Amino acid sequence: MARYRGTVISVRSAEETFDYLADFANAAEWDPGTADAERLDDGPVGLGSGFRLGVRVGSRVVPLDYRIVTYDRPRRVVLLGESDTIRSEDTVTVTPATDGGSILTYDADLRLKGRYALANPVLRLGFDRIGDRGVAGLRSVLGGPPVPTERPQAGQVVARTVDEVLEASVVGSFSSIGPAVRSRTAGWTPPPPLTGKTVLVTGATSGLGLATASGVARLGAQVVLTARGHDRAERAVDAVRTAAPTADVSYLLADMGEFDQVRGLAEEFLAGHDRLDVLVHNAGALTRDRRESGSGSELTVASQVAGPFLLTGLLLPALEVAAPSRVIQVSSGGMYTQRFDLASLEMSPEVYDGTVAYARAKRAQLVLLHEWVRRMEGTGVSFHAMHPGWAATPGIRDSLPGFARVMGPLLRTADQGADTAVWLASSPAGVETTGGFWLDRRPRWEHKVPWTRLSEEDFSDAGAALWAWCAARTGWSGPTRQA
Repeated sequence: MARYRGTVISVRSAEETFDYLADFANAAEWDPGTADAERLDDGPVGLGSGFRLGVRVGSRVVPLDYRIVTYDRPRRVVLLGESDTIRSEDTVTVTPATDGGSILTYDADLRLKGRYALANPVLRLGFDRIGDRGVAGLRSVLGGPPVPTERPQAGQVVARTVDEVLEASVVGSFSSIGPAVRSRTAGWTPPPPLTGKTVLVTGATSGLGLATASGVARLGAQVVLTARGHDRAERAVDAVRTAAPTADVSYLLADMGEFDQVRGLAEEFLAGHDRLDVLVHNAGALTRDRRESGSGSELTVASQVAGPFLLTGLLLPALEVAAPSRVIQVSSGGMYTQRFDLASLEMSPEVYDGTVAYARAKRAQLVLLHEWVRRMEGTGVSFHAMHPGWAATPGIRDSLPGFARVMGPLLRTADQGADTAVWLASSPAGVETTGGFWLDRRPRWEHKVPWTRLSEEDFSDAGAALWAWCAARTGWSGPTRQA
């Protein structure tokens, strides 16, 4: 089986976008892999409508008949194409955008049948390229913003090669060398403006959170930052206003590990804002000693897994109003060392290790992120995580003083660490994709060693189990999985 998922921002209304995609006779206009397309029946397009596409397979054109098996205008249409050798299921989901346009998500599932099924693993290798060409065609036809190319083709090859060498070295990738080299070889450009957008950043009183808040403020966003105390919050607001003198900056108070306070934060935000364009989860620290939140949960897990889960859920109405919107989780390289295991997520006092607890929480964040993607498909809310690299922040100096001392000259600045979070908050990539794990403006693998990886089925089950775990502890269960 090969699967491709892409997102396009359309300037057309949800109804217009839906009608265009539901009529598969239009496929040859936007899909380079379709040589020709025709309608097989008459009347309005709807449930049961049939189409015949001439699909390019190498030098040949192979006929493939499709019919509409789900038709929910203007939200969702599913077309099933089937022959003796191929089965293709194409799901189109459309969400209205606040500017009068819409967000289109195209999910294609292709598999070979019969004796050709053995070639399915090979099919996956080229399917992403086919999908990218189709999505590029949709962007052109529907008038969405072009994906910026920061380097000509030859330059892209060099940039990709340099990037992969840095990534393989780990130190070169995670240290200040990474952004210094990548920004030049990839030709980084300033992120797009965020004028008129509202961004909430948790844990924004210092380090990466403060750098992220300052970065989006410089892009013109209205910034709401969170903190645990008034004094630090006011100092952070002053720092953001120094970085962006005309910025609209305010703060709300809450400890992300205390669920009653998280509920109060969400209630206060919604009372003053009808939309939220970007939610950045940055709050959370590595603590040496085991502590418990007021709910009785281990504090690292409460503040970095359950608390962000609850806040995201409570703010969904504002995120959906602002669609296309984004939720960004600040992760850590420590998660590469851990395999997800719900049973050992909360460490007991007898075996507690703050570094391991922190790494396990960061791994859990990624498991939960993919569960959000499954449950929020078609809503226009995208979810991403980003790894800031090794940055010289107060958190690193306090929790890992030995590491900070040894790596000191090579540590990133807070601005370098926060760059990808700021870029994801404003770049088209932040809404044209979802479920990504990013470092230095590129998606990355979530595993560096094979023993941390779960099978596809186990990973899906882990997401559902972690969701239920968070729901039981916070009292918020949220949306069910998409069918």
